Amino acid sequence: MPFMKMLARLGIGSARVDTRLEHDTVRAGGDLRGLVHIQGGHTAQRIDRIDLHLMAQYLQRDNDRRSALNAVVRTWRVSTPFTLQPHEEREIPFSLRMPAHTPLTERGTPVWIKTALDIDNALNPEDSDRIHVLPHPLLQTVLDAVQHLGFQWRNSYCEAGAPLGRDEPFVQELEFHAGPAWQGPPRTLTVLPFPREDALELVLDLDRGPRGLTSLLEGTGLDSGRRERLVLSASDLSPGAGAVAERLASRLRGRT
Repeated sequence: MPFMKMLARLGIGSARVDTRLEHDTVRAGGDLRGLVHIQGGHTAQRIDRIDLHLMAQYLQRDNDRRSALNAVVRTWRVSTPFTLQPHEEREIPFSLRMPAHTPLTERGTPVWIKTALDIDNALNPEDSDRIHVLPHPLLQTVLDAVQHLGFQWRNSYCEAGAPLGRDEPFVQELEFHAGPAWQGPPRTLTVLPFPREDALELVLDLDRGPRGLTSLLEGTGLDSGRRERLVLSASDLSPGAGAVAERLASRLRGRT
């Protein structure tokens, strides 16, 4: 085997990849555009495929310990097989439609695009690019409504659990605390959003005590709080945050 080809298989003098995003901010349900720039190495190499993975970090609880794990939310293949010649440069443009349930990144949830080249008989080069994800428009209306009622958004993270109707191993939790403008219970509110393209399902956890997320979704566990499930269609949300706030207030205070 030629010496340069052997080095390339070990990743020395092999192809390099750099994903360049048009913007690093995108709204869930919107489009993320950019291009994959590939720089050839010292020898010709066959690129079997180029995949872009939408990645998110979530927390796994084990008694009192928590560990951070990574999950693939969505994968897109952006190339067919080709041979990259020595020192050749290629650029592959892309436009990715972000899933409606892409976790939002405000207040701490890491989300990024991982680019992976599959090179025949060689170490596969990768590239990672953090992105800032804004809420899906339907979820944005709910967040505006919750804050309109006087709740203050304190925290956001993804935690291990079975999402409703999806394959990811986590759900996102949005934590709010009541401010002076909100009178009466609940004093804390956790919103678990499950966005779809044309509707938004919510699990509202009111004044949660110490327990795990699995018991929340299954409706078990001992605590002094209560849970509400609410499905809002696009037409339900179209009147805006003020009207949605009135509907949420009734549910939070225990009225249908």
